[in-house]
Amino acid sequence: MNRKEVLQIGKNVADRWWVRNQSTILAQQNIERRKLWEQKKLTTPASN
Repeated sequence: MNRKEVLQIGKNVADRWWVRNQSTILAQQNIERRKLWEQKKLTTPASN
């Protein structure tokens, strides 16, 4: 196998992995973003 074939196989494997795990990854990122937002909201003094 030459380098081009190996890279194509690797890309196919990575693409399949991403399709299967995309929703999980994006949901986890959203959860982390919300946690950071909540922490920021709690530590920011309320304006009067």
